[in-house]
Amino acid sequence: MSVGFGFHPEARAEFMADIDWYDGRDAGVGARFVAGVRAAIDSAAEAPDAWATWPGWNRDPIVRSKGVTGFPYRVVYFVAENGDLIVLAVAHSKRRPGYWRDRISP
Repeated sequence: MSVGFGFHPEARAEFMADIDWYDGRDAGVGARFVAGVRAAIDSAAEAPDAWATWPGWNRDPIVRSKGVTGFPYRVVYFVAENGDLIVLAVAHSKRRPGYWRDRISP
């Protein structure tokens, strides 16, 4: 069952900045990055519980992440009470782990 999705405002802003960064490196890479992130979001929306809980996360809502194929990024998300998938971050896998934690209420 696929669910709808939305971005936390800070997640959307960082995603757009990452697209710009990739576009500035090589033509077409930004578009490939967008496609990879969208595919990760689609997979998470199709089966939100299929991906691993964020390491050390032990409270509700459950935060999970799905890797972005071809890029060192993960889509960090949770499922809201209304059933929508909320993207907390499009996070680089090797930089500042867990920096997005304050985007979700305790």
